[in-house]
Amino acid sequence: MVNLLTFFTDPYPDELIYSAISRFHFYSGNTSFVETLEELFQSRSLVPSIEFGSHFSTLVQNLGSNYSVESLLAQNTVYPYFAPFITIERQKKLLEDVSTNGQGIHGRLGISGGKISRKQGLFYCSKCANNDINIFGEPYVHREHQLQGIDYCPHHELTLKMYPIDYREFSRNGYIRFDRRQMDLSELQEIESYEFKEVQVKLAKMAYRLLQIPINQFSIEKVFKKYRTLLRENNWLMTNTRLKREELFKAFISKFPQGFLEKYESLVTVNGQNQWLQIMVTNYLRNSVHPFRHLLLLYFFDEDIDSFLEIKEDDGPFGRGPWPCLNKAAKHYKDLVISDVEIKARDKVLIGKFSCSCGFEYTRVGPDKSEDDKWSKSRITAYGKVWEEKFEKLVSLDVSREKMALELDVSLKTIYNRIASKETSPELTEKYRAELLEWREKFPNANRKQFQTELKKTFTYLYNHDRGWLDAKFPSKRDTLHTPKNPDITLKNNTENRIEYYRSLLLDAIKECPDVTRTQLSRKFQRAYKYLSETDKEWFDANLPRKRQATTITNATDWELRDQEYYQKIKEVYPELMALEKPVRITGTLFSKRLNIFNLSVKSYVEKLPQTNKLLNEISETVQEFQIRRCCKVIDRMLEEDNAVRFERLRESCAVETKYFKKIKPYLEEYISKKQKKT
Repeated sequence: MVNLLTFFTDPYPDELIYSAISRFHFYSGNTSFVETLEELFQSRSLVPSIEFGSHFSTLVQNLGSNYSVESLLAQNTVYPYFAPFITIERQKKLLEDVSTNGQGIHGRLGISGGKISRKQGLFYCSKCANNDINIFGEPYVHREHQLQGIDYCPHHELTLKMYPIDYREFSRNGYIRFDRRQMDLSELQEIESYEFKEVQVKLAKMAYRLLQIPINQFSIEKVFKKYRTLLRENNWLMTNTRLKREELFKAFISKFPQGFLEKYESLVTVNGQNQWLQIMVTNYLRNSVHPFRHLLLLYFFDEDIDSFLEIKEDDGPFGRGPWPCLNKAAKHYKDLVISDVEIKARDKVLIGKFSCSCGFEYTRVGPDKSEDDKWSKSRITAYGKVWEEKFEKLVSLDVSREKMALELDVSLKTIYNRIASKETSPELTEKYRAELLEWREKFPNANRKQFQTELKKTFTYLYNHDRGWLDAKFPSKRDTLHTPKNPDITLKNNTENRIEYYRSLLLDAIKECPDVTRTQLSRKFQRAYKYLSETDKEWFDANLPRKRQATTITNATDWELRDQEYYQKIKEVYPELMALEKPVRITGTLFSKRLNIFNLSVKSYVEKLPQTNKLLNEISETVQEFQIRRCCKVIDRMLEEDNAVRFERLRESCAVETKYFKKIKPYLEEYISKKQKKT
């Protein structure tokens, strides 16, 4: 039978229910804690819990309609500190735990395996205690001062002090009430207490803010998706799921003062396995992670609780599907008809490939920064039948190239190239056949892929208009991989061809640059060098440069003479590179390839050549400088042809992404203004 109490010491703001019960015991006049337990919980053997409590269903029945299990849990325990970092299922079960005997609480919250030590006593802030005495006439136990891992008061930024009475020695069934006579109410702080203060105060403020959030508003499922958003925005994800683990861990460790993570039992090592940080951001269902460590991650991301709550949950690097078809020739243009995206990583950059049933395929570099990115594409990888039919129709109608580019949503250069690829004649065929045969004679061991790379225009023409002759003279790789009647002979022939080709690569490099070293050859021709060193050792040792001692090289090299030689070569070839119809970015690597000087792209090597180094520094281009030069070249042509510049058409012609084009646009506008003034 439940008996309503005639009075109860209603909890003060942020007071633990444990503290309110201790005051009830004091004011009720009960001489034994067992009597108090009987009145509140109808049990004489209940063991008090400082942080959480138990048997709340019985307690609220005795207290009356002003209380509920949920309100006590949310307002008068430390549970809101943990709630956002456990699953929805555990949240429901924990409500059942506190309603009854509370035996499963610590396991569900991950406290038992969390490795963050529980506070061995009751804590208070001197200034808070003085304020409580002035306002309420007595001090009480604030829940924000009992949070594990938190050593500072979030309100006054003072270190917390431990109440001198140890609850572990006080009484098994007892409740400790703060007595002002037992407390150090001085607000002076020891100098030693200021170690790590800046970090700890921020963590304390975040922890207190957690106590104000409704306990059902968030769960680890939602928090994890927000973490993914932060990881993606900060470029810590390599693919949709794979983490840049080493880089992330190094950055995380460097964020905190030395010794901080060790002191607060949250050490992270770069090479360690199954660490709490990895669990938090990759597999939250594996184990519960202590809320203090979640605060450390938020601190690392420079987030507070309010800003974190505003973060959008991650839907993947390219948002939530479906995605639009960006085939402007199709009736379903910009309709959300693509249900899947294929995600790959290239040079640590995410690439999303979107394929429509009409055959149109495009890619986009991710992750998306805004919802508007869904309507953009980086590159078209396949046009499809619908697009091709529209292209053929526009060509037959003799529509202008510019209008075709607009109607098909491609660059003007693409239109010119596709029209050129359709043009054929016996004269052109003979011309391109001769180019291939000449190139083949010069490089007899080269493969079809190299031909396609070196003579792209020639290859494209022959592939489209003379494929039978091309395949006969230069079989594709897949043709040579068909299983023959006598595989042993074919395997032998393929091996011999491979050896001959690799030999020719190294010999040509040695011929063009006699002073090349083995190290330089191994870097430039990695596969050939390794293969010949393992399978053709006798030829390898006989024909490659001898291994040189470092001292011999240093003493034998006339750096001044080499500096003058390289300087002159670069100075001669530079105007040719700048005059190329198709601009190329001027870099040390470019000169290295053009002049067959292997080390011009190696900074430590070039620094030994002062004239060469100075010249390279003067003429080498950043990516932005090259984009500006390339755009200016197109601007000159536009002004000459139309006496006007359309920036969107300019951007497409120069293949500059929108976000980078915005940065260089002011320079282009200034260039256009100067050009127009001259005319």
